[in-house]
Amino acid sequence: MEREIIADGGVQYVPQITAVQQIIYLDIDGASTNYNGEILTVENVEVQDSGLSAERIEAIAAALNSRYADKNILFVTEKPEYAEYSTIYIGKTGAFSEFGNFTGLAETLDESNQNKTDQAFVMLDAASTNEEIAEIIAHEAEHITGQLNHGGEGLNAYAQYDITSGQNAIGITLSNDSMYVSDGGVAYGVAVSSGGRMIISSGGKANST
Repeated sequence: MEREIIADGGVQYVPQITAVQQIIYLDIDGASTNYNGEILTVENVEVQDSGLSAERIEAIAAALNSRYADKNILFVTEKPEYAEYSTIYIGKTGAFSEFGNFTGLAETLDESNQNKTDQAFVMLDAASTNEEIAEIIAHEAEHITGQLNHGGEGLNAYAQYDITSGQNAIGITLSNDSMYVSDGGVAYGVAVSSGGRMIISSGGKANST
């Protein structure tokens, strides 16, 4: 508790100010930016317009705000004018294709959330469901706010598990983490424990899970 001396000589106890809220701006209409990661820098990242309608992005933001209401994180769909904020870009980009198949990629694993302006990318568009998009946003938001560090080699530590066509995932345990299995991908023997999430799109398969 903090103490404040008042005029009559008494002492008034007041609660400490809570931690600064993390604002995350959801950018859906395309952008030209850079990826300033902790282990890699990529300049001239061109993100395509996601094609999401205003109604869909508002629904996604509302779902995320409900999910993180007790985490002091606020998702907004309009760029803040007077406050620090992080940005999550939503839309297709080929900027990271030479490094791996990523559905989402964060710049940081921001322990204690020291950086209020870091960025992340969600490589989905209007062809995906609101639930799929929200899930990947949540994953990368947890990276840039220091809530999730699932390990992995290189950029995989900053990325959403993305099992795409022709790829297999075997014997992975998901705890406070998520996996996205897209068309043609196969997950086998995956254990999903408390807080774990598996998202399987049409054409994706999960066996012995």
